[in-house]
Amino acid sequence: MNGYIDDEVWFGDEITPESLRETLYGGKSGFTDDVHIRLNSYGGSCNAAVRMYDDIRAYPGNVQITVSGTAASAATVLSMAADRLEMTPGSLFMIHDPSVIAWGNERDLNEALNLLKACKESILNVYGTRCKKPREEIAGMMTATAWMDAGQALADGFIDGIAEDAPGGGSKNAAQPRVVNRKDAEAKVKAWLDRRTSRTPQLSRPGEEQAPSTGDDHTSHAPPVAEQGVHSTSGDGTAQPTQPENPGTPIAQLEHRLGLIMPTRR
Repeated sequence: MNGYIDDEVWFGDEITPESLRETLYGGKSGFTDDVHIRLNSYGGSCNAAVRMYDDIRAYPGNVQITVSGTAASAATVLSMAADRLEMTPGSLFMIHDPSVIAWGNERDLNEALNLLKACKESILNVYGTRCKKPREEIAGMMTATAWMDAGQALADGFIDGIAEDAPGGGSKNAAQPRVVNRKDAEAKVKAWLDRRTSRTPQLSRPGEEQAPSTGDDHTSHAPPVAEQGVHSTSGDGTAQPTQPENPGTPIAQLEHRLGLIMPTRR
């Protein structure tokens, strides 16, 4: 699994719940072989990550996940579903607060804030299934944006072990080691928010009333987007307002999809 996490394929490098389900089951019911997933992802949609988490937990066989590269943001959520979660020595693990793209009046922005709070609580529910730190401490790590190498992630209880490089070193089929540059990883995490913003409208035309919309991105600390003009240039060089093609997702729908998670232990 290598790429950004999303509900749909937009740029060709996304991991979707449908692609994971196809990989796990291959169109067959009752498929119970053990699975080893090598994960490198800089995050994406929290909603999609939760769906993947649920699918992995529901899989009847044993699922091992080895982080080989980076597990950041939403990728850490789905990784919690593994029966055994490891990292290669040179990999990175990052948790932080979810973010949202929103606009509208005071009520709209308050609803977006409530959605963010609910999303963070659901993520804490998932982390709590593996990490035994106090909930308040994990919440503080998310707010601070915590980048961890394999040793720190193991010490903090987010992973179960460090994959050995040498053959027969204790981690069967361990992924090939790599050393991740944190600045590169941070840039790729930010790239998700940039691409998400490019698909999301930020302002309706003057005089038009639009329903509020939010993204469900578990990516970076971006505040709600305030009024910001969106323009194109006409043939005579004058700026013309444009209406974005994607109307976004209504807050009510996202609240339904991002309700507090109650993970089921096996």
